[in-house]
Amino acid sequence: MASGMATKTLLKNTWFLSSSGFKYGYVFINGSRIEDAGEGDPPPEYELVELMYDFEGDALVTHGYSVVVDIVEYVLRGLDNIDLSIFTREELRKLANVGLVNSYINGVTLPVAITSKPEVVADVARENMMRIALIVDRGTVSRNPFLLLLEVDNGKVYFEDRVIGEYNTVICKPKTITSECRILDTRQYGNTTTAIEEAFMTIGDAHKAIELLTNTYRLTGVDSGYIEKNSASDLIIHDMKNPLKTLPLVKTANMEKLVMRAQQPDIVFIGGDIFYDHGENLAIPVVKIHEIIKKRVK
Repeated sequence: MASGMATKTLLKNTWFLSSSGFKYGYVFINGSRIEDAGEGDPPPEYELVELMYDFEGDALVTHGYSVVVDIVEYVLRGLDNIDLSIFTREELRKLANVGLVNSYINGVTLPVAITSKPEVVADVARENMMRIALIVDRGTVSRNPFLLLLEVDNGKVYFEDRVIGEYNTVICKPKTITSECRILDTRQYGNTTTAIEEAFMTIGDAHKAIELLTNTYRLTGVDSGYIEKNSASDLIIHDMKNPLKTLPLVKTANMEKLVMRAQQPDIVFIGGDIFYDHGENLAIPVVKIHEIIKKRVK
């Protein structure tokens, strides 16, 4: 869960995606925000931090994604006629924690939920001190500091009092992306990264795809969706020292190709905390749920 502490971290000698394109330099994180990001070497005082990564030119840092994912329903995705009412509230929270961890380790740092159990999502957001977006009917969910509410009223999606657009066009699937789409819906896919890769392929342009994949950050006013000063320190890092990803980061086109492969990140930061690091889940502790599933689903 989020530590709530203002940890300072320096990422240096890395490529990062700013609003003006890929740059080579450093990213300086101060708690939940990026304090600085620039080309070349960082100021010497930035190296007096709690945590520093020197990637020696072999890493690519992008902003974390925000798409609709299965959270409570994640474990049961693809199954027919599963009534969530068979689970207790505590069991649903355990299922939701698994769904959240899946989101984070796949680079979805601001998960968006469309669910029949919004109260459970609100619970796990508060319990884990994590920011989650919910798409719900207007007035059905109480606000809390960890929820971003996108409310539906008369077929339109609102954030606070601002109209985002028509529900049926604002939210789209990876195979049916249109120019009106604002939020990608990856629910029911067996693998979140498969859905994200399919969206890249449908759009065919890495820049436009990333705009869509980070758009909820902009819609809700969190930040610009890029690595730059004052953006949320929600980051995806691909480490080229990983032999399964090795790619020469010498051309922008190569970096775009890497992003469009949509492989699982090597490191994920959320709010300045490391939540996933080279295969190790450092985020929300998850308990074994197979006994719950066996007991409830006949």
